Amino acid sequence: MTERKRKIINDPVYGFITIDHPLIFNLISHPYYQRLRRIHQMALAHLVYPGAMHTRFHHSMGAYHLMCWALSELQGKGVHITREEELAAKMAILLHDIGHGPYSHALETDIIEGVSHEAIGSWLMEDLNQQLKGALGLTLDIINDRYHKKFLHQLVSSQLDVDRMDYLNRDSFFTGVSEGVIGYDRIIKMLTVHNGELMVEEKGIYSIEKFIVARRLMYWQVYLHKNGAERRKYAGEDLMPG
Repeated sequence: MTERKRKIINDPVYGFITIDHPLIFNLISHPYYQRLRRIHQMALAHLVYPGAMHTRFHHSMGAYHLMCWALSELQGKGVHITREEELAAKMAILLHDIGHGPYSHALETDIIEGVSHEAIGSWLMEDLNQQLKGALGLTLDIINDRYHKKFLHQLVSSQLDVDRMDYLNRDSFFTGVSEGVIGYDRIIKMLTVHNGELMVEEKGIYSIEKFIVARRLMYWQVYLHKNGAERRKYAGEDLMPG
């Protein structure tokens, strides 16, 4: 019988986060993942905002927590998600930043040109999949948008994903900039699926508007700060999705 490994992590933003599957436990325990503890989420932004000392590990765990919550809400609304799909989606969000190196985005823009954290992440995930004897097959399909249930990929990477929900709240918390605070709990409650795509119920429209405005304000106040190491990364990005 497989040993059941259960851990509880106390997160300063959400409170307790539960790890209750042996494969997820083993994934988080792997050196590839543990290295994220030493990589700042916001590169060198702590030189401007001294509290911004949080890491990619913190962010990935927070996004995992929101993913667990989102999947549970969708299942409660009758969206069919198998146990295998649920596990794969949770591992997908855990791995979404696995390729980041020292100084996060600053490594790709200001320190070494031509380095992509997406490419590095792909190499690491393929290697992890081999080490775990193919256990990440469905996870890789979801991350690379090859799986037929598109909403699973959209929860990981889209204009309204749990990645963005966590980093806006988390970066606001650690920088002390309140403009990025969003109603992530209500947004998750309003998520639904229609024709295989991730949607938001009509009554959640104001929470989505707040999300979009908060994201824009965080770019101008924090991510595009004149002394911030992240500004080059985002300088050409469309800040208003649509």
